[in-house]
Amino acid sequence: MKLLLPEQLTTLAPGADDSQALRYVRTCAGGALIGNVSCTLALLDTGQQQFPVSITHGTEPPDNCYVVSPQTAYSGYAREELKRLNRPWLAWPLKLLTQGVDRLLRAAQVDRLVQVNNWLLSTNLYPADWDGADLPAITDLLRRQFPEHGFGFRSLNDFSNLELRQRLQALGYLAIPSRQVYLFDGREGERSAFLRHHNTRLDATLLRRSPYTVVHGAQLQAADFERIEQLYNLLYLDKYCTLNPHYSAQWLQRGHAEGWLELRALRNPEGRIDGALGWFANSSLISAPIVGYDTALPQRTGLYRQLTRLCLQEAVERRLVLNFSSGAAAFKRLRGGQPQIEYSLIQVGHLPLGRRLVWQLLSLLLTRIGVPLMRKLKL
Repeated sequence: MKLLLPEQLTTLAPGADDSQALRYVRTCAGGALIGNVSCTLALLDTGQQQFPVSITHGTEPPDNCYVVSPQTAYSGYAREELKRLNRPWLAWPLKLLTQGVDRLLRAAQVDRLVQVNNWLLSTNLYPADWDGADLPAITDLLRRQFPEHGFGFRSLNDFSNLELRQRLQALGYLAIPSRQVYLFDGREGERSAFLRHHNTRLDATLLRRSPYTVVHGAQLQAADFERIEQLYNLLYLDKYCTLNPHYSAQWLQRGHAEGWLELRALRNPEGRIDGALGWFANSSLISAPIVGYDTALPQRTGLYRQLTRLCLQEAVERRLVLNFSSGAAAFKRLRGGQPQIEYSLIQVGHLPLGRRLVWQLLSLLLTRIGVPLMRKLKL
């Protein structure tokens, strides 16, 4: 078992049998392809599995993206979400709570962190054939190499990763809730329950009658990747939050070329792409970190509905579970999305007492306050 840093990866000649993780780390290690992500990207090789590993030291620029920064995930992003809550009676006390949490997190240096299987995505997928039996060895390796860092795993939920979460907690990892995600179980193919929902059927009709042509990644030209970046930015950065990852056209293009990202686009009769999505997939799961559309077009065009239907169709055809991330909760529930609380599992037992206590307090607050609110408000 070994952890390969970027300078060590340069000594490995690229080969046809390289894992997706190795190709991804090689491509993204420089950091320039995702505009607001600052970290060192390494590769963990267990002998059976290879995982991207993000390393941050707490000295990165402010508002570093939440995919590598707990400070942003649990403080900066929470502040942005509160602005859109539209519940003043709840927003003010939560704002005060968030400010207090922000100060505590900075004092505890939570961004001094190593995260395994971090693909720099909102949702990281775990290999279906990985049972976590090597977690004790992984834990020992990271504790030796990073004695002043916390370390752990993002994007775990009890539907997909219950056994892995239990193994980690048995090793002393803290379970820290992060958000509520929505799953669509397509393992029964055309008999999948979400296909029977009224809104899902309406979306199917809309896509079938749409004037748009569905374009696969192999049909995209260089200018199309620039357009997809623009559409993603319109939705995720301009409409939602600038703290979301700033994926570049080059990242999209490299992902398609190297096989770790699959793309679909909606091209109108005049040849312009008005909607696009990109997914990561393995043998059991699929996620769609790239969704974008022209938000200036009338809502009746139904671009988001069509893109959603493409995601659901892909899950059904492959008989996979779609992890459709968080956000647009009411929309996803109406189409049969099943909510699951997502967790990060963080090992802090080797850190000084003060830093450990802040992580433990964060876990307690989010478990006792955050999770009930997410469930009650159906976020």
